[in-house]
Amino acid sequence: MKKILIITTGGTIEMQPDSHGLSINPVSKVDISSIEALQDVEISVRKFLSLPSPHVTPEIMADLARELRAIEKSGEFDGVVVTHGTDTLEETAFMVDIYLEGTLPVVFTAAMRSSSELGVDGPRNIRSAVRVACTERQNLGVTIVLNDEIHAAGRVTKTCTSNVSSFDSPGYGPLGFVDDDRVIYHRLPIWRMNLPEGPLVLENRVGLVRTAAGFGHDVIDFLAGSGYRGIVVEAFGRGNVHPETADAIERAIKSEVIVIITSRCHEGRVLGVYSYPGGGKDLENRGVLSAGDMAGNKIRIFLMASLGRGLGKQEIEKLLSRL
Repeated sequence: MKKILIITTGGTIEMQPDSHGLSINPVSKVDISSIEALQDVEISVRKFLSLPSPHVTPEIMADLARELRAIEKSGEFDGVVVTHGTDTLEETAFMVDIYLEGTLPVVFTAAMRSSSELGVDGPRNIRSAVRVACTERQNLGVTIVLNDEIHAAGRVTKTCTSNVSSFDSPGYGPLGFVDDDRVIYHRLPIWRMNLPEGPLVLENRVGLVRTAAGFGHDVIDFLAGSGYRGIVVEAFGRGNVHPETADAIERAIKSEVIVIITSRCHEGRVLGVYSYPGGGKDLENRGVLSAGDMAGNKIRIFLMASLGRGLGKQEIEKLLSRL
């Protein structure tokens, strides 16, 4: 008998319509009727909070990660399913993934449609997530299950505003699938980003700047001048920016701000290929760190946790070196 805990946090999967649209009310809850017929599974449900996911801050994500770490250490459950809103699910799951030891299967799931809409997907997603949480597996880290697909927390992202197949891992694809008779894995992730052992503490003064043609340098200057300790820059292509943006990055680095470069492209690594002013090689020479092919919103979470832990630039660079 597998003991599975379902932790609910809100999101569309709990929402009901009112006169103004979809919302969460005090009696909102997750429909678990789809898993009542599962054999050899003992289900417990725990309400952690009930919020639309745009309201979920990094500190709330950290609180959930600490709660899951305590459950992991207790050994009370064989797996945990977390229901969450889709808008910030990938960031919460990644926060949990870099903090947990990895001995407890933790599966995030959600719904793209509320229970009042035609073709509701929440109940099936919960059932699939429970089945994944019950499956024997090793070194997968935190996973996300929607639309019968299993994705790794480090790679998954929401790709469409409304489609039930919104969640994808660009350039990598799903780890596997949930079929009617069993859970099938096609590949395993070869790496996980992990924080060093210690408490989860966040440095909130970490910004994210997405570059555009002729835009970015003034925002970087503002953040650096406002006491921000870290800035993640989503650059063009291989990790290139306008010369004015490069100069702003250099000013930030000289004021002891850690700047990490990633790409605004959906696939591919940043790499110091171009040596022109603002090119990736030029930025390397100015002291930026590379985030490989990681998404900017996740690297921001990682940098918040790393700075909060008290890690210095060299230690952070070493953690990023595998990307």
